Amino acid sequence: MDKIINCIIINGPNINMLGVREPELYSNKTLKEIEGNLYTLSKELSIHIETFQSNSEGKLVDFIQDNYQQADGFIINPAALSCYGYSMLEALIATKVPFIEVHLSNIYARERWHSDSIFSSKAVAVMAGMKDYIYESGVRAMCHYISENNRKTEE
Repeated sequence: MDKIINCIIINGPNINMLGVREPELYSNKTLKEIEGNLYTLSKELSIHIETFQSNSEGKLVDFIQDNYQQADGFIINPAALSCYGYSMLEALIATKVPFIEVHLSNIYARERWHSDSIFSSKAVAVMAGMKDYIYESGVRAMCHYISENNRKTEE
C-alpha cells in the first residue's frame, strides 16, 4: 500500500483561507465551504490535508520545525511575510520538504506580481488566484510534483 501524502497548508500573518485582509477582492465563500472543498479533494486524491495559521513568525517557524517530518509538502501563503520572513524561509529550506507559495489575490489586485517575495526563488511553484480555487490548485500541484519526483526516483 502506498504511503498517504500529507500536505500542510500554512497561512501567515493577518490572513487566513478567507482572505480576511482584503475581503472585497474575494467571493462570498465561507471558511466551512473552503474546508469542505479541501476535505472532498483529500478524499478524491487519497491524501491528508492539515492547516495552520498564525500571526507570529516565530510560531510559524516552530510549527514547521515540529511538523516537517510528517509533511510530504507544504502549501504556504506567507502574506505579510512575503518581504521579510527570512526565519520562515530558512525553516522551510532546512526541512528539505518541497513547498508551493500561493497568494490570495488575482494578479492585478495590487497592480503588480508578487515578484518581491523572498519565497518564490525557493518554492517549487508560485501561484496566485482567488480563494475559491487557490488552495485546491496548490494541493493538486503539490501532489503532482511529489508523484513526478517519486516516478523519477523509481526510474
